[in-house]
Amino acid sequence: MLQAIAGTNSHEALSTLESFSIPVVMLLVASFAAQCYLSWKFSRFRLYVFIFTGLTLVYPYGRAIVKAYHVQKERHVYTESASSFRAYAPGTIGNTVYLLSLIMNDENTEAVPHQNTDSMITDKVPGRVKNIIVVVGESDLADRHTIYGYKAQNTTPNIQRLVDGDRICVIQNAHSSANMTRYAVPMLFSFYDPDHRDKLYSEKNIIELAKDNKYKTFWISSQDGFGQYSRSFGYLSEFSDYVTRQDYNNKENHVDWHDESLLPVIKEKFADPDEYKFFVIHIIGSHIFYSDDRTQEDIDALPTADTYDQSIHRTDRILNQIINMADAELKDYALLYTSDHAEIINVGHGLQYGGYAQYRVPVFMLDKSKKYCQMAEEMRNNDGYYTEVMNKFILLDMMGYTVNPDSISDVRIHDHVLHSDSMTYDYKNLPTEKDRK
Repeated sequence: MLQAIAGTNSHEALSTLESFSIPVVMLLVASFAAQCYLSWKFSRFRLYVFIFTGLTLVYPYGRAIVKAYHVQKERHVYTESASSFRAYAPGTIGNTVYLLSLIMNDENTEAVPHQNTDSMITDKVPGRVKNIIVVVGESDLADRHTIYGYKAQNTTPNIQRLVDGDRICVIQNAHSSANMTRYAVPMLFSFYDPDHRDKLYSEKNIIELAKDNKYKTFWISSQDGFGQYSRSFGYLSEFSDYVTRQDYNNKENHVDWHDESLLPVIKEKFADPDEYKFFVIHIIGSHIFYSDDRTQEDIDALPTADTYDQSIHRTDRILNQIINMADAELKDYALLYTSDHAEIINVGHGLQYGGYAQYRVPVFMLDKSKKYCQMAEEMRNNDGYYTEVMNKFILLDMMGYTVNPDSISDVRIHDHVLHSDSMTYDYKNLPTEKDRK
């Protein structure tokens, strides 16, 4: 909850707060105030308690701060130090330090070009796909998609039609590599992963590599790119030749948190005359509060559905419009859709004991050659899952790069995810409710 509220933009923060009842929020505030008051009373009127408490707190908390700093200092995301501190020092003090770090630290690293290319890249040829489109959804649970067998509502009629027409392939049993956006999106567009967290800031990312191979790059987003929650992918977006977000290069575009506001920009940029183009389209999708993520058209289409299903229906419409524009303007293109992470419906994501629902994402591709659909199937992990970390290898092949097969095999063997406690887990051993002590 702290991350979802403090570490996001104002609209999403208000939406997240609205998902909690007023009495619950008031109870949390009252509890915090009571702890502060009691601490003040004891320290003022019982000096020996204050001295004893101070001595017993200084050493363990000081040690926790030092340990947290050393854990995180090489990762270049220093607010994670507060997350580690919270793990070693839970409760009011840890939560307060973490909340303040979320609010105060923007992590505004500048997008300075890198010189180093990851060693897994061994060769390159001219781009194999002239126009590459990556649409990144938000809080999208595969279980609620018609194309994944959901029967209660027809949530994805447009994509289902394209699947039936053999234009789109659906990747079954896919999972994200993190349960929070700030971790998940960088894994799609850089060599950052649960086991190599330094690579976001030390090596060329996918955007830079696209530019190196003569692609003109575009990042079009209804999400912000500043702030601790957003900066990791905002940083990546600014390597693009053209970027527009709510909070960046938006004076004329009028992009806001409504995903429909992106469509005029997308249409204009699809018409760009460059032969090779690489597009990232990052949408709000189904971020809680779901009633914000639907329109009257979706309500009319699914009048008996809950708000989450209606938000999935809206994303289906947005994707259909993007595909129609690509058909008209680009013709020769491939499109990859995935979500940053999934969702525990009516609860959220980024939860320590939330389990697997916050990881089960949809992944599908529009690929005339069918090459990349087959490539995705061949890159499944040894446990049978397709993990989102693999998406970068598909994009690299589209862009004309050759990747060392041993590097892909290593990822397949180790199905690792980066969880909300900043720890790496085997996917099959994620913390769930049964692990709560």
